[in-house]
Amino acid sequence: FIKIFPNMLPSTFQDKLKKEEDMKKLLIGLVLILFSYQSYSQQVYWQCSNVVIDNPSAFLSVWDDFMKSDLGESLSANAIFQFDQSSSQFSATHQICWFSEDASELQANFQKFMNAKMVNAAGTWETWNENVEQESNVLGQSLIADPAGFDLQFAVVYYVKVEDPASYGAAFTKMKKAFDATDNDGVLELHEILAGGEQGVTHEVIVRSKSMASWLEGRNKFIATKDFQEFIASTRPSSEVLHVLTGSPVKFYNVQ
Repeated sequence: FIKIFPNMLPSTFQDKLKKEEDMKKLLIGLVLILFSYQSYSQQVYWQCSNVVIDNPSAFLSVWDDFMKSDLGESLSANAIFQFDQSSSQFSATHQICWFSEDASELQANFQKFMNAKMVNAAGTWETWNENVEQESNVLGQSLIADPAGFDLQFAVVYYVKVEDPASYGAAFTKMKKAFDATDNDGVLELHEILAGGEQGVTHEVIVRSKSMASWLEGRNKFIATKDFQEFIASTRPSSEVLHVLTGSPVKFYNVQ
């Protein structure tokens, strides 16, 4: 009987039941994490080009004219950020980012922008060729973020390799609750890298604050707390910070 129906062994039943139970626990965990994400943020998709801009003032002048044109105003929210501190392996000086809660709107940006370069709208194509060298183009989405904090004047970006997104997300959510209960004037964000990121990077943790001084003061206080130490202890086995950069916003466009 066993030779004919090997899957009827008692041990096989037990293994199957254990796998089903493990899968149920995983699904329940993912649902709880998704609920936490939704309670903390609205879904924002983004696409950022890391670029080297040789003449920032000249580029910004042309970009202003382009974004004030009919075509520019038809695009989704846009922002230009500058990198302030980074390691020697990053030569990009700026980020040009597009944001939207609508994935189809973000996709439409690409075609509209390509059309703008083809017709050299507001001198965009000529200026882009002369002043901009694109290093990478990254697609991502927010997991925990409030766009209202995007304009804070100082940001620290942690490029993280996460091997267990579910447990990392749960730990981050718990840590953020503790952070929000302090008197910090900054915000914490968690983003997922979908395509185009640096090698090994799966997520970005972004800390935004009013200034570098404000961030330093808040950081030194918070990293000494029990909540932060628990976050580090629980995520260290399955995650690694690969790079840390700082930056600041230069200008926003099409923001309601």
